[in-house]
Amino acid sequence: MPSPSLIAAARHAPDARAQIARMAQVMRYQMEGVEECCTFVHLVQAGFTEAEIHAYRDDARAYIRGKPSANRWTAPDRVKGSLLAIKAREIRRRVNGSQWAPPVVAVIEAAHG
Repeated sequence: MPSPSLIAAARHAPDARAQIARMAQVMRYQMEGVEECCTFVHLVQAGFTEAEIHAYRDDARAYIRGKPSANRWTAPDRVKGSLLAIKAREIRRRVNGSQWAPPVVAVIEAAHG
């Protein structure tokens, strides 16, 4: 098993999407071949490192099935948070664009009876 840092580096590599597509192509080719399966050895022979295999194999399987990638989707809370951050920036721009005036405080004297 490769170290978590190597797997993270493979996931965040600039060519990760292309590598996932290439791995899916290798898997599909091996599944249609004589053995009808794709093993770890087949992927190593195709030039993938151990870290790349661990990082990309689930994404490649999803790619073959035409489903969204398990590791590449954005969580709903993250989407909601980014929308709230955009609204907060708009509010800040609006507040910073207008002139600020101190609030008017009315002094009410208590009636002494």
